[in-house]
Amino acid sequence: MRYSLRLYFAFMAKYLVAALAAIIFLASCRSLKDPVFNGIENVSVGEIGLDNSLLTLNLKYFNPNSSGGKLKNASGNAWMDDTYLGHFTVDSTVHIPAKDSFLIPVKLAVDMKKLLKNSFTALFKKEVMIRIEGEAKAGKGGFYRKFPVKYEGKQDIAELFQ
Repeated sequence: MRYSLRLYFAFMAKYLVAALAAIIFLASCRSLKDPVFNGIENVSVGEIGLDNSLLTLNLKYFNPNSSGGKLKNASGNAWMDDTYLGHFTVDSTVHIPAKDSFLIPVKLAVDMKKLLKNSFTALFKKEVMIRIEGEAKAGKGGFYRKFPVKYEGKQDIAELFQ
């Protein structure tokens, strides 16, 4: 009788610990707000080629959440005034602080033929429409998930190349 009672309590203790762990996990999974895009900074030309060139730039974001995390990587495509510019990557880990601004260093491989086509029209404009679509992997504490990256908005050309 004692053996079966002990076995019963050990069995119940395992399920109690599992239930408590599940409750704590579900309570910590509150919905997170998406970071707010605040602009593009420090655009510079890295490698120049006839077909492709490499631009480096920083995307400035604000994290409205009360917890931080890490951005492991990101990639996607960029357009300027509905003309495809090229493919971008983020290959370094970026620390995302809680309720603060942060910069994401981006490498953009630009198709020079398309850029030259757009640059003549951009010379006579004050603003250009920038569109970004891609995917990023971010998380915290070893738990990372992929989420879509989308942005579309007007950018002042003078501010981009300061």
